[in-house]
Amino acid sequence: METLFREVTRRICGSLQIDEALFDVYVYLKGHLPLNGICITVYEYETKSARIIAGAYDSGGILVNRSFPISDTAWRTVQKWQKESRSETTPWIRDETHPINNEIKKVMTHFANADYFKRLEHFSSITCALKIRDEIIGNLTFVGFGPDRYSTSHGNIITEVNEPFAIALSNALRFMELEQNNRELQKEARKVKGDVMIGADGGLKKVKHMIEQVAPTLSHVLLQGETGTGKEVVANEIHKLSPRSNGPLISLNCGAIPENLIDSELFGHEKGSFTGAVETRQGLFERADKGTLFLDEVGELPLSAQTKLLRVIQTGEFERVGGTFPVKCDVRLICATHRNLENMVQKKEFREDLWYRLNVFPITIPPLRRRTRDIPLMVEHFILTKCKEMNIATPPKIASGELKALTDYPWPGNVRELQNLIERALILSKGNPLTFPDLIHTNRSKPGEPQVAHKINPGLDDTIAEHIKWALTQTNGKISGKDGAAELLEINPNTLRSRMQKLNIKRSSSYTRK
Repeated sequence: METLFREVTRRICGSLQIDEALFDVYVYLKGHLPLNGICITVYEYETKSARIIAGAYDSGGILVNRSFPISDTAWRTVQKWQKESRSETTPWIRDETHPINNEIKKVMTHFANADYFKRLEHFSSITCALKIRDEIIGNLTFVGFGPDRYSTSHGNIITEVNEPFAIALSNALRFMELEQNNRELQKEARKVKGDVMIGADGGLKKVKHMIEQVAPTLSHVLLQGETGTGKEVVANEIHKLSPRSNGPLISLNCGAIPENLIDSELFGHEKGSFTGAVETRQGLFERADKGTLFLDEVGELPLSAQTKLLRVIQTGEFERVGGTFPVKCDVRLICATHRNLENMVQKKEFREDLWYRLNVFPITIPPLRRRTRDIPLMVEHFILTKCKEMNIATPPKIASGELKALTDYPWPGNVRELQNLIERALILSKGNPLTFPDLIHTNRSKPGEPQVAHKINPGLDDTIAEHIKWALTQTNGKISGKDGAAELLEINPNTLRSRMQKLNIKRSSSYTRK
């Protein structure tokens, strides 16, 4: 038994890639007990689910890390066994008719090959709770084809290797969390680097000016505006122009987190603070230290979380869930909402003192229907960026008349709706000029008016050029100054001249209103 323990320890702790280590152990243990599969599981009590971390069978090791719901009957059995296992690690031997084995069979359909799954028609299993310092952190399950494959002697083997498997699971969970945090930080870094605030010289000129005023300070900012107006892009811009630009920018949509998890998400938790808290975990405030934390839809925070948020703003300290000592943080807050927080304060749905703290420097982002002059530039930007994401080598042209349809549309979904519409059109275009048949083009042509003949295959530059020529016509060829084309288009005159040069649009007295 000593040799077996040493060999299992060497193999299961030999790699941070838990799927590779598990397969190495599987190959070795097949010589010591009936074995056709191994899996490591963590039960998630909040959602009554089993999260399969990894598995191994003859075809190799598999990193799964997915949650699967468990039936109520099976869940009650799991709870009873887990409760008993807290006092003594007793292997749980099950025959083919046990409800848990039915759950295992369902899960295996997601990653087992067809031949293996067919042999699962009749199988036995044995499970041992994995413990570290008497705390259950997960479960180790062995599967063998056929009925009644496991006995007490096999239970002794699985009990003997409990400790190395528990250590391996703890390390794997920590490693996967670090990898996930790193991916999120890289995602945030790419987002900050790549997002472009279209309309900074147009419909967002006032917003840009306010950003330039507040970014160098340490003041908290409240972004207000309808859903989809680009509040996160504005938050990124504030962070990029701030003294904290080298620090992290961490984002959270407060409306997307269940109320019972919001404290843990924001402030972290200590190991053992609640069922399933197998490791101490940093919250977003700790991860955003020396940087910026963007709380989108802050109006969705429950009152209990609002109270804790207020304390962080006032003292710069908080406690993790289950913690007994304060944690300091240096974080700048940018909050966003589409709701009227002032009305929510009157209805006692939002704390008045928190409202005053957040409303230091409010910025209202206008909806897209109020800055339609920005739409041609947005269309150009979204076509180019989406083509790059979708590996489309040559950006397709936009059909004549479609740009006017886009500017005439009221855009209830704002910039996000426009972005999604462009992406959908690119998917459907197959290289043809882009059209947007899903829009309700109420003013493409009025009843009784003749349809305007469409140009054949105009490019995106052609549509932008038409838009500029229209503005020049409205201003009798005047570019800058009061009542000039730049003012009408709400862009910088130098930007307009540069675009005219690029599109070969010459200033001429021919641009006069009819």
